[in-house]
Amino acid sequence: MLYYSCYLMNEPWQFFVLLSHHQQMLNIFCVAHKKIGLPNIPCLHLIQVGNQEESFAKFRDNDNDNIATKNSSYSELTAFYYVWKNIPSPLVGFCHYRRYLLPPSLNEWIRTSAIKSYGSGYLIPEQQLFDKFSEFKNVYQQAFIKSLEDWDMILPHPNPLPVGGFIEQYKLYHPIYPFFRMLSLLAELDNKMGLLAYEFFLQSRYAYWNNLFVTKWEIFEEYCQFLFNLLSLLEKEINLPNSTYQKRVFAFLSERLFNFWIWFKGLKISTVDWCILDSLTHQQEPHQWNGKNQVQYQKTVG
Repeated sequence: MLYYSCYLMNEPWQFFVLLSHHQQMLNIFCVAHKKIGLPNIPCLHLIQVGNQEESFAKFRDNDNDNIATKNSSYSELTAFYYVWKNIPSPLVGFCHYRRYLLPPSLNEWIRTSAIKSYGSGYLIPEQQLFDKFSEFKNVYQQAFIKSLEDWDMILPHPNPLPVGGFIEQYKLYHPIYPFFRMLSLLAELDNKMGLLAYEFFLQSRYAYWNNLFVTKWEIFEEYCQFLFNLLSLLEKEINLPNSTYQKRVFAFLSERLFNFWIWFKGLKISTVDWCILDSLTHQQEPHQWNGKNQVQYQKTVG
């Protein structure tokens, strides 16, 4: 069966066959706010977010059913919403314009070729990564398709959290009120869930950052229903700060909610190496570390 998708542009309805039957099992969307190069991998598609006038990607978050006007506070979540509402596929994933998940077949290569480690991932020159992806382009998608036969979701290796878990970590980098208001709303929706969320956020030792993942469509759809319902309520309770960075509050909260939701649902997860491009990394992101500690990670986490 072919998998068809359509989306509404400024022109009348246009219909596209996204990929052939063999390829379309998996679509991974690379979220970007500016024009970038993209590795030559059949399952990888650029999706544009932000308010640039020029369209440079195959997909853009302001077509058809969308929340593109919220991008300044939602960041990559406007791409999540767009894919959820407009581009269904059996398996779906997300990466960023400078961050990519790596299949296990590239473990040895990344660990010996990277400039240095970067949190739980690796810093790598862009062209070096793109050349390697070109060699392994079919292996790339097949590795993730195969993994999802046994696992619910594929994630990057986690990073350690400080004592006090997500709550203490959030306090280090962001105003804390939105976090606690989020917990209150969870409790109002489901008191048991709210209590479990508080315990989870307080006691967790590790975090999966950056909203990088590959999963099955039904899992992604259920997560989106949970996430966007909660954020729509939270929007009414929070005044956005003036800071351009801190204004991304709903994206920051979503990274923490994502971790909780995975745990709450008891998903079977597999973790893989990931990398970040050196040419697009201008400063170290402190949340990728817990002080100066590094940890060793297992390939899979039950």
